[in-house]
Amino acid sequence: MKQLTNAERSLLEWIAAEEFAQYGECHGKTLDSLSDAGLVFVHGPGEHQSGFIAQDPTGKAGIAYRAVSLTEAGRRVLRGDVDGVAP
Repeated sequence: MKQLTNAERSLLEWIAAEEFAQYGECHGKTLDSLSDAGLVFVHGPGEHQSGFIAQDPTGKAGIAYRAVSLTEAGRRVLRGDVDGVAP
């Protein structure tokens, strides 16, 4: 696995601070990079809506309302359990 950039590590830590983040709050190339690396997961429409100010329980409003969470691989990276990735 590649070394995380400061922006990737910061976003991973920010998403980890809560159980779920809202896609519209963290979208961009940094999130795309974390998703491509399998460190975060963008949930399906209407999944995990509780706790968000902007809600879309039916999934009709678009991707900005979807939840994002860490994968197990993302949690391991934050713990420093992955070779080649600095804690």
